[in-house]
Amino acid sequence: MFVKTTRRRRGDKTYEYLSLAESVRDGAKTRHRTLLRLGEVTALRRSGRLDRIVATLEKHLETERVDVGSLEADAAPAVGAVGAVACAAALWGRLGLDGWFAAAGAERDAGRLADAVFAMAANRLVAPCSKRRLGEWAQADVVMPESWQAPSPWQYYRALDHVADLKEGTEEFLFARLCDLTSIDLKFVCCDLTSTYLEGATSPSDRFESKAFGYSRDRRPDRPQIVIGLLCTGDGIPIAHHMFAGNTADASTLPDVLADLTARFAVGRICVVADRGLISADNVAAVAAAGCDHVLATRLHRDKACQEALETIDEGTQWADVPNLRCRAAEAALADGTRAVIVESDARMRRDTNRTAELVARTETALLALEERVRCGRLVDAAKIGRAAQRIIGQSGVGRLFDLDTGEGRFVYHYDQDAHAYEKLLAGRYVLTTSLTSQQASAERVVAAYRQLADAQARFRTLTDFGRLRPIRHWTEQRVRGHIAVCVYAAVAETLITRDLQTADIADPDLPDQHLTAARALRELDRIREVRLRADAKPVTVTTRRSPLQTQILAATATPTRHWDKARIG
Repeated sequence: MFVKTTRRRRGDKTYEYLSLAESVRDGAKTRHRTLLRLGEVTALRRSGRLDRIVATLEKHLETERVDVGSLEADAAPAVGAVGAVACAAALWGRLGLDGWFAAAGAERDAGRLADAVFAMAANRLVAPCSKRRLGEWAQADVVMPESWQAPSPWQYYRALDHVADLKEGTEEFLFARLCDLTSIDLKFVCCDLTSTYLEGATSPSDRFESKAFGYSRDRRPDRPQIVIGLLCTGDGIPIAHHMFAGNTADASTLPDVLADLTARFAVGRICVVADRGLISADNVAAVAAAGCDHVLATRLHRDKACQEALETIDEGTQWADVPNLRCRAAEAALADGTRAVIVESDARMRRDTNRTAELVARTETALLALEERVRCGRLVDAAKIGRAAQRIIGQSGVGRLFDLDTGEGRFVYHYDQDAHAYEKLLAGRYVLTTSLTSQQASAERVVAAYRQLADAQARFRTLTDFGRLRPIRHWTEQRVRGHIAVCVYAAVAETLITRDLQTADIADPDLPDQHLTAARALRELDRIREVRLRADAKPVTVTTRRSPLQTQILAATATPTRHWDKARIG
């Protein structure tokens, strides 16, 4: 059965008639038999009968139809259910943090805690903004998961207090989940520190005892700050973080971090990997007392262990190539029995040599100009000559290579030959000390473990740059601790996204020899849009078509896509 259209010409006009017909067989032929004549098309349209007939038939369809001519666009937010926020939601669920915070919220009579914490973490990954604007972003700029319910602005702030209180329990829960989800590497644990400045009042407060002035890695000595310590596994996954007062010395943080690690996490004997700022004799003793081994980078200058190790280098030194790291390593035994590993690379040697030559030339130009001023009598006072010379040396970066002789109307400089010889020996090299024996870890493995510290530093870049840890405008310590914790949990999700992309071997379209980064992947997913239309008062939702790269990312991160391929009406 079908609708048959018949055309008849009358004069210079052509008329179309509709009828309901069916095909019947008449012997060997097939003919059409008219069941019902509906009428002329124009008359049917004008009377509205055609629309009523179609509307009546549509009621019996399995799929609903809309009038394209009546479509109106309501909005086109970045899709959360199918884009960057959906990917974050998939990772959040895989980590079990949705259930963890839901249970914690039920115990604390904070019904929107799980929704608030997820929104804050997803926002850090997708488009970081202030807590005050967060509600607007979640409700107007993206589409959140279907089960998500919007918290009030006050509930977002209160959620930070709860997150701070739950920090230790959340880290232990996350650690257990990560052990289940990944082959977590706990043979080596990387420790690193950063600082972040604070907005608002600079004076101390009873509600923010950790706020203090100190050495600023942000180059903001005018602002009070806090110090943040991050503990990562050997493959770069954050497992714990700590917040210290802004005036805390770097080296004094390690004992507390180790004590917390061994007390809270069920780990065996591990090796702590740390950079130069965390080294002190007390820290080495603290690591040993905690039952841990260590791999520590020595300071490059004014460090006896570094100089002693470098002075062992001669023509008979046996260098071993370190796979995939473009460097070489050699072992040295120090006088006190400490095992040292010397690392050198051609690229680092070229960089150090060129940089030192550039700084020496620049410094010498300034010293020659000062010498000329003194010789011509334009500068005579000994104190002023000394201050001018120290200003040049202090800003040079290579002041250790020069010796100065100043007096009344006198200024002479010359090279420190011993310092120059050491600088030449140091070019392209650095020294690691370790408690691991050569049976426990080869020199190449020690170097590889130290280079894993770069993963911890990458997590800090995730916090400060990608996740925009700054600016921090909260004025109580509890809220700042909660804010930092949310940023760290977002960094854990970012790390897992990175691992998923590497496992799926998804290359960056612009850099084919490198894997796609989590930041680039989330930007790609954020371009997926959910278009909201309206047709005859019926809402219609359509998701934009996904590119091949977006499809790969979604598959790699196991992001659900079941409702994306068809328009949804109602």
